[in-house]
Amino acid sequence: MQKITFLMTSDTHGYWLNLPNKPEQSLLNTVATINHIKENADHPVVSIDLGDFIQGSSFATYCSQIAEDGNIFARAVNEIGYDAQIIGNHEFNFGAEYRQVILDQVKAPILCCNIVDAETQEPALGEAYKIIEVAGVKIGIIGTTTHYIPNWELPQHYEGLAFKDAFETTQYYAELLRPQVDVLVVAYHGGYEKDLNTWEPLEDLTGENQGARMLQEIPEIDVLLTGHQHRLINQQVGKTWTVQPGYAGERVATVTVSVENGEILELTGELHDTSKYEAETNFKAVIEPERTQGEAWLNHVLGEATLDVPTTSVFEARLNGIPFVELLNQLQLAETDADFSAVALINDSFSKFTGPVTNEVLLEVYPYYNRIAKVQVTGQDLYEIIEYDLEYLVVNETGEIDVNPEYVHPKPRHYNYDLFSGVTIKADLKQPLGQRIQALINEKTQDPINHDAIYTLAVSQYRAVGGGDYKNYTKDKIRFISEIDIATRLREALANYTPEQWAFINENYIHVEWL
Repeated sequence: MQKITFLMTSDTHGYWLNLPNKPEQSLLNTVATINHIKENADHPVVSIDLGDFIQGSSFATYCSQIAEDGNIFARAVNEIGYDAQIIGNHEFNFGAEYRQVILDQVKAPILCCNIVDAETQEPALGEAYKIIEVAGVKIGIIGTTTHYIPNWELPQHYEGLAFKDAFETTQYYAELLRPQVDVLVVAYHGGYEKDLNTWEPLEDLTGENQGARMLQEIPEIDVLLTGHQHRLINQQVGKTWTVQPGYAGERVATVTVSVENGEILELTGELHDTSKYEAETNFKAVIEPERTQGEAWLNHVLGEATLDVPTTSVFEARLNGIPFVELLNQLQLAETDADFSAVALINDSFSKFTGPVTNEVLLEVYPYYNRIAKVQVTGQDLYEIIEYDLEYLVVNETGEIDVNPEYVHPKPRHYNYDLFSGVTIKADLKQPLGQRIQALINEKTQDPINHDAIYTLAVSQYRAVGGGDYKNYTKDKIRFISEIDIATRLREALANYTPEQWAFINENYIHVEWL
């Protein structure tokens, strides 16, 4: 009998300096965990990274936007010594050239079966699959990526590429490879759209996540490695073992397969907690000099934010608004001259944006270099957009306003809730979904929003192409996309805002009335 362990990381998001909310940890702890597993295994270990490795952290943003050099990420995965590299959706965030320069330096085979050249229909980012022989066992590894990327990205970031359905393409290659191998592994940068025990949908079945369908309908798969949702999953479903290792290197997943005479006798899986391992300090040399240079840039003070922080509760901030969100909306309005603006409060770091603000604080509170879009909508569109937005909130059993559990589990999606400026929303959350708006008032004219009138709305580039499954945002409604991103506009505000501008924001940030 031969044992083989498949070791997997995913969604590490460039956290080489520290982890979110865990400043004492970084991906150096993840490296230590990987090394420990490899060194203590008495059988072969095949290691795979499932992508989203060049974007996400403040440090990754420094590399892409300031240093304009992502070589460090290729050096890191090369030093770890992965046997295969999968493409994540966030590999597209910083454009084709930045992505390709990094991928060209990655030594491991890049596997991606369903992102193809638009003309030839052949895999465009590496190979579709790899067959390897390890200790006499033939292993097939298929790489696949969520095909939902065009719903989030600017077209120029994937020019010349086509995205085939991840399930259908994986099924094709699984049927092709099964007769040729003893063990078939699918490495899928995507997650599960259904509960793996009840098969009840966990989200709208848009195709973004298809892991459950793969488990149900592709029996050829022995091991399904997943990512994208940042969940912790380790279980057997039928004859297939599936795992997902969370976010930012918090876990390393392993699946061990026991094979004899070409047949699988046993499958076992484990999620290894990387906080239990001391940081691999010897690895620091691999990520220099960018690590030191990045820390210095992140610690630089940009200016002073004279912003009030009326609450430190992220729920209260999303419910009623806060000056920081109003600042973002005012910057979007100034950039686009739109009638209204909408922006998400992405995380709970907003309370840091007051007083002296460093580059790191700015990127904590707004970690994306999103450009600003001006979209043209009808009044009816606006009603439907805000009704969909309000689905984030429910009235719970005690009669209090709360977050809709569907926006918390299986994956937190707080970033799909926008706060508006320029329009007053009067809503009764006790009413059925789709019927909660009692009035929308144009704050400039004090007139009700006319369902048939044309308005303009400032949003992020992500939202403008329908990000968050907002059906009323479509590419044909985009009238303008800024050359300058919102993070740069925030820096300019820190340098140039007058006391009067700060005061206006502190006094005019509430645009909702709960009835």
